Amino acid sequence: MSVLFCRDCGVDISGEPLFRRISFALEQGEKAALVGPNGAGKTTLIRACLGDVRLESGEVQILGSYGYLPQTPIVEDEGNVFQCVIQERADLLQMQEHLRELEETMALNPSEKVMEQYAALTESYESQGGYALEALVRRILAGLGLEAEMNSLVTTLSGGQKTRLALCKLLLRSPELLILDEPTNHLDIAALEWLEGYLRDYPGALLIVSHDRYFLDRTVSRVFCLENGGLKGYTGNYSEYELLKILENKTIGREAERLAYKIAKLEEYVRRNKAGVNSKQARGRESQLQKLKPIQVTKVDHGLSITLQSGGRSGDRVLLIENLSITYGTRTLFQNVQLDLRRGDRVALLGKNGVGKTSILKAILQQAPFAGNIRLGANVKVAYYSQEHENLGSSGTVIDEIRDVSRLKDPDIRSLLARFGFRNDEVFKLISVLSGGEKSRLALCKLFLEQGNLLLLDEPTNHLDAETRGVLEEALQDYDGTVLVVSHDRYFLDKIVYKIAELTTSGLSLYEGDYTGFKEYKQQEEAIVGPAERSAKPSYNDQQETRNMAREKKRMKQLELEIEELELTLLALESELALAGTNYELAMKLHAESESVKKRRDNVLEEWIAGNE
Repeated sequence: MSVLFCRDCGVDISGEPLFRRISFALEQGEKAALVGPNGAGKTTLIRACLGDVRLESGEVQILGSYGYLPQTPIVEDEGNVFQCVIQERADLLQMQEHLRELEETMALNPSEKVMEQYAALTESYESQGGYALEALVRRILAGLGLEAEMNSLVTTLSGGQKTRLALCKLLLRSPELLILDEPTNHLDIAALEWLEGYLRDYPGALLIVSHDRYFLDRTVSRVFCLENGGLKGYTGNYSEYELLKILENKTIGREAERLAYKIAKLEEYVRRNKAGVNSKQARGRESQLQKLKPIQVTKVDHGLSITLQSGGRSGDRVLLIENLSITYGTRTLFQNVQLDLRRGDRVALLGKNGVGKTSILKAILQQAPFAGNIRLGANVKVAYYSQEHENLGSSGTVIDEIRDVSRLKDPDIRSLLARFGFRNDEVFKLISVLSGGEKSRLALCKLFLEQGNLLLLDEPTNHLDAETRGVLEEALQDYDGTVLVVSHDRYFLDKIVYKIAELTTSGLSLYEGDYTGFKEYKQQEEAIVGPAERSAKPSYNDQQETRNMAREKKRMKQLELEIEELELTLLALESELALAGTNYELAMKLHAESESVKKRRDNVLEEWIAGNE
């Protein structure tokens, strides 16, 4: 049974159609993602389904209770955090109060009728989770990183904390349909992983808008892609969707080539024979031509071509931090932090929300008070990307922002901005009206102009769609400088970093490897080290053999996935080859590509076999 049904829906923005004839259904207990490039209309589609945006056509039905978390929820509750959340189950609180009244009545007049009422109400209260309500509230608050703020007033919370509070309230209400728009914003990795587990076990239906590929892989089993005004559904998680999309585009592209070739041959025959002895046959071919319609291959091109240049070689030692501590008022965020960055290092700085990750970056920039020593190496030039985009102006246009920080002439500025996705009149957009994704791209453009050989990146993938994240990952892989990055995007970290620096209140621990290797090590550590010994954790370097085994295991898994992908590609090529018919040029092209894929598959298979001997 469908809990959300959308049929032939269309929405206009400023009189122009954003999308038309959008149809999909979400079944009870189904967990789905809504993905697509920035500006495709994902949030607008959700708001149209909820009745907040006017539909130009179509209809929407929601059967059952639902809850919605927008990107920027408004929380205006009074009282403390715990009270704010538990009030979401006012029905259970009222039942609890009624039970107390009945208990007082029974104490004065223990009649059979009152006792029957009490027994029935107790059973209902227990079945709805009343006795476990406070424990559940504490579990959700702790899972989303608000345990320390449980008794704090809601009015004292930061914007990010209020977003997490709104999510807590929604999870406690547990509606039959949960719609979440970018729920991973403002969550650290620990909270992200807790939320993944919670949503996997969630009994209701889920519709999630997110660009976090790692998160979607672990929570959804269906993906709806909204782009170019249309929507299409795919079975599987995000990685499976990506693979299906690649194969689909390749197949459609080849079919379009085959049909275009056939149309061209028919047109040539008609042109040569329309007035000759074969005119009758030419009229027949012309009739065939009228029935054939070229396949339109949609190519999404945002004009993105991000590059990051170091602008000069630094010394071997790039950054040395000794005995660093930061204190605000009476609260010490952390102390005894040591870090020695060498040229070419790519390090992720991880830790719980509020532990001081951004503060370390600002201390390096001399923008935050600190105790200890911070020394930059020879010829080091720092370039900083801020997650809050405070280095962007609050007025003026996109092109003005680049004029202020460069000596480039306007034609060169427009050419540069086009590489970061700002084309034509978009360069004259006011910064104040830019979306989160557009501000991020503009900030990346300014980062390019700085040409630093030490990049300090604070949540660089926030607000970016999957395509832009991919382009940024490629740019950082080609970057020849040093990188220190704060990010909760685990897919991004696996692609970019070679070391993990875990920040706690008592210092910094450095681990070799990417995020997946770090996570596997932490899980092994939790399993091996007893609770009594956890206060004296073993050195990571003492676990070199364990890390190597984990890294090898991960490599074998990657090879298995690559073999599967290559096998699927071969099947698609063989299908296309069978359809090529007498189109020898296409058949030769397909055969050559098939042989290349087979060779790659055999090489990967040999490596996998060698690794398992």
